[in-house]
Amino acid sequence: MATAAVGSAAVLCADVTELMAIPLSPLSETELLDLLRLAEQARRQLEHLDQLLIAEVEARNVPARHVLRGTSYFLAGLLNLSPAESSLRTRRARALAPRLSLTGDLLEPLLPATADARAAGAITAQHADVIANAIDKVRGSLSAAEVSDAESFLVEQAQIFDARVLSGIARRLIDTLCPDGRLADEREQQRRRRLTCLPSGDGMYRINGDLDSETAALALTVLHSLAAPKPTDAGGPDERSSGQRLHDAFRSVLKLALRAGELPTSGGVPATVLITMTAEQFESGTGLVTSSFDQSLRVDQALRLAGEASIAWVVHNSRGGILNYGTTRRVASDKQTLALIARDQGCAFPGCTDPPEWTEKHHITPWAQGGSTDLDNLCLLCDFHHDRFDRQGWQITMLDGVPWFVPPAWLDAEQTPRRNHRSTGGSGRP
Repeated sequence: MATAAVGSAAVLCADVTELMAIPLSPLSETELLDLLRLAEQARRQLEHLDQLLIAEVEARNVPARHVLRGTSYFLAGLLNLSPAESSLRTRRARALAPRLSLTGDLLEPLLPATADARAAGAITAQHADVIANAIDKVRGSLSAAEVSDAESFLVEQAQIFDARVLSGIARRLIDTLCPDGRLADEREQQRRRRLTCLPSGDGMYRINGDLDSETAALALTVLHSLAAPKPTDAGGPDERSSGQRLHDAFRSVLKLALRAGELPTSGGVPATVLITMTAEQFESGTGLVTSSFDQSLRVDQALRLAGEASIAWVVHNSRGGILNYGTTRRVASDKQTLALIARDQGCAFPGCTDPPEWTEKHHITPWAQGGSTDLDNLCLLCDFHHDRFDRQGWQITMLDGVPWFVPPAWLDAEQTPRRNHRSTGGSGRP
């Protein structure tokens, strides 16, 4: 059966390739639209197949075998997905794929009606997200039967209206089912609280989140106090939109926090904006430099920021190696820590995206075995990989001042060294 499944997938790819080669101009308008509808149905069904496969990967605990923290991390590396996309697919799989009980029994999905509609290609992934969000908000206030009825109603509406209209229908449904205006209790607010700041691909970042009542009150009070319109130097009106003023107020709060000098240490040193650049950029003052969060900044932006916040500069060579701050001490110095952050930019294990704040210094040759505390014998590892990488058979080797990870033979028979592609300088292979 396993061979048949892979074979069927290969045949499917071949059929799609053959279909794409068919000239479209001879088709009648009716045939063209029929083909478009069928292609959309197939795409939706393949998305649901993706969710079933992801759920199976998670059920088998495959990511742990590859020494990865979770399913989304595994998918990002396996399928070359962005962190946001891999996390979204993982969440959808958990909501729409069958589940296993603690005893190994197969359970229906959390959203069975939505899963059936996705399997049939009747609704889009955006429809499913709207339904999942709505049901999540009412699940704690309704009986199981009422939740099932609400889901079924939304699935029916999803087959008539697009996701934007469905979102409005879902809001009205919530208001109808909870006429008193359900105010989440403190425990529910703590469960749903979240905040993300992800790159949008053009140098900008998008903040998205759900704040609990206390945090929202603080944010609104502080931001609005700083977001009042300000006249121009010539006495004219403030030309910024309300959204732009709130953005600038948020930036002011962050700068104030850095200047205060009361933030906890990050990665073993005081909170610092760390900028990494090449020797050529340092000399010319042009080009793009990189922060410890892999954020790109123009050199002039970084110089402007340097006058307002705590900035550390580290210059690396073309291979990514950093000037050696060798020492005989057991604990890395502040300068060594900054150099490690600039070189590794977070956990150095291939595929890991943990930033420096979540890492610790690892001696490649253990200190107890005579390993020195200098950059050629140190790398940054998150707590997860620090505890597990060597137990799974991985080894670390230093090449041109940069840590590379040699996988175990069971994972790669050639045992080709790998590195974290996030690091500056060098390539993905030695």
